[in-house]
Amino acid sequence: MKKKMIALFAVTLLLTSTTFANGEPSLEIKKEFSQTFTQASEAKWEEESTFYKVTFLEGGQYLTAFYNPSGEFESLSRNISTAMLPLALQKDLQGKLQNAWITDSFELSGKNGTEYYVTLENANEKTMYRSGSTNWSIYNKIQK
Repeated sequence: MKKKMIALFAVTLLLTSTTFANGEPSLEIKKEFSQTFTQASEAKWEEESTFYKVTFLEGGQYLTAFYNPSGEFESLSRNISTAMLPLALQKDLQGKLQNAWITDSFELSGKNGTEYYVTLENANEKTMYRSGSTNWSIYNKIQK
């Protein structure tokens, strides 16, 4: 009887701890975030596949940072207007806008340097372009 009570208590404790830990990073990850982004406010954490994602406000703009489960910073993202793209990318983008409109544009800075992403949409498809240099390449294409 005593063994059953201990087992029941252990299972209850395990279920309770996993329920409260859902989507929340470890204290080490939160500490690393606080040290890196000292002026951050409105932090909202999510668990995304194998990363922790935190969206927050700092310096008057909304940013998104990604951390791996070990607590290491991976990348930082921010929405940008296409006018903030490097000039070569702005020019290359003009040729792709004939039958589409821009629905998303962001910058991603991390271990691989800085990359830019732009999503163009028309009535039939949604295409995401990526660039780390002077030209765009198709990153993802979805038919509607």
